[in-house]
Amino acid sequence: MEPTEKIAQLEKNLADLKLEFDKYFSGVEKIEPSKLRGEVQRIVRQLSTLYINNTAIKFKKDSVIAQYNSYNQYWNRILRQIEEGTYVRDVFKADYRDRIKMESSQPGVTTQQKSVEPKKSAAQPDDSGSKPLEDVFNNLVAMKKKLGESTANVTYDVLSSNLQKQTAAIKSKYNVSRVDFTVEEKDGKAIIKALPKK
Repeated sequence: MEPTEKIAQLEKNLADLKLEFDKYFSGVEKIEPSKLRGEVQRIVRQLSTLYINNTAIKFKKDSVIAQYNSYNQYWNRILRQIEEGTYVRDVFKADYRDRIKMESSQPGVTTQQKSVEPKKSAAQPDDSGSKPLEDVFNNLVAMKKKLGESTANVTYDVLSSNLQKQTAAIKSKYNVSRVDFTVEEKDGKAIIKALPKK
């Protein structure tokens, strides 16, 4: 199978897995999607060790794998809460029902199309227009890999916490309603740039 086909397969399976986990966490499905998750992990391992000469295809591969890693951290966190008995399923269930209701009221938009979008966690900004932190995390990981930097110490939880603190400080200092974050290259290194917005 060509690298582009394997990447496309990973994107499809990841979208399906995201939907299945949403159903499981909301209580719609009673069984964790372990089989599909194992298949996705297998493809991720194959792609991670695959050398790709084409820069565009390599960037696409890294972006999809970064998205998987972000989802994986979120799923593991919820699964731990379920095991520890601290997870409130009713909250996720109500949120899932609301999203289904909202999606069904939008002509031409299917539930699965909407469900593949990353769900914001409590650590992310609200819907005031701030750039979702999952996008920032994915872009940062992809940029670091592109530039040959290590991503070993880059975790979504730490990044989310730091950017939340920066957001609050910048809003207070500049009296703005939102803060966007972009990932850029500076002096051969990946950096996160804050953009205050009125």
